[in-house]
Amino acid sequence: MKNLRFEIEQILQNTSKIKEWDIPKDYFNWGKDPRHVVDNTEKMPVNPNLKKKSLKKKITGELKKLFFKLPPLVIFDSRYSDFEETYLLMGNESSKRLFAELVLMMIIGENKMRLSSFTKEYVRTYEDASEEILKSNDILKVYKWELRKVNINKPSISIFTTPVNLALHKTDRLYSYHSNDTSVVVEKGDIVIDAGVGWGDTTVYLAALAANENTGWSYAFDILEDGMNALAEQCKQNDKLTNITPVLRALSDKDNETVNITSPSPGAKVTNINTGKTIQTITIDTFFKKQGLKKVDFIKMDIEGAEVPAIKGASETIKTFKPKLAISVYHKWDDLVVIPKLIYSLRDDYKFYLDCTTGFGGEAILYCK
Repeated sequence: MKNLRFEIEQILQNTSKIKEWDIPKDYFNWGKDPRHVVDNTEKMPVNPNLKKKSLKKKITGELKKLFFKLPPLVIFDSRYSDFEETYLLMGNESSKRLFAELVLMMIIGENKMRLSSFTKEYVRTYEDASEEILKSNDILKVYKWELRKVNINKPSISIFTTPVNLALHKTDRLYSYHSNDTSVVVEKGDIVIDAGVGWGDTTVYLAALAANENTGWSYAFDILEDGMNALAEQCKQNDKLTNITPVLRALSDKDNETVNITSPSPGAKVTNINTGKTIQTITIDTFFKKQGLKKVDFIKMDIEGAEVPAIKGASETIKTFKPKLAISVYHKWDDLVVIPKLIYSLRDDYKFYLDCTTGFGGEAILYCK
């Protein structure tokens, strides 16, 4: 059976044979496309145990020419050995491959390789989405972003959004996962926990997928009033969509704590620094009981590094109902290993799948079913 070291060795061998990449670098995610008014202060985390200077020296000069011929053991050392167990949890070969690529990218950097999930087809879809967005004159300003209104089908909604999210919708990768043998999606009638409203376009999208007379519902959590205000504007465009309950709370493993939050932005998060801005916490388990819910079918989380405590605060809900999960695993350098292990400790009958829609490792999502 293949292990993570073997997978990384194969990727290194294949990468070393490529002279010029036919897939471009990721030039549009996280506000990098100058055609659109966007700003994202979020950055990829770095392994604190990885000494950048020593690694840089290792791959400069003559060694740089030999870098890809080095055995994986030189690169893959104890700083990443804990990832092996989590790699083996992945439910199919494409997820294992992507897992190994993400680990290798942490070590050698995005300029040395391309993720297999970042394809020419996806780049072309982004360009189509960008053109469609730029044709729209209806603008919603959120933070330092200008979102533009588009109409989409399946589900039939109008949203203010970005070309990235529109491209994800067009490729059916907006918090949905598909492979030859499985799908992890929001279905009609689902009760959805949407953790991380952002600017509300994804919340409306997931709620529309779940809507089924009176049975499908979305509970949308965020720490920012700005996000809730943006969601309200999105809902005005879809007045027939009445199955969203906004919840201005920080999800955690403890209830009723007062925590500090950073300034409003797409990357706003809970912090230990006294910022003068605070919010109260709640657990999913407590919220579930207060609402008297009979089930939870889908949990989506993109909450800027608070995923681990939020999952711990949903432990009883996950154990009891085994909801489908779509969890961000890129905010902290070890999320890729910690989060799957945590979920597996709660339900060992989950199957794990991985997708990433950026070229540099951001927006990596763990899907569980």
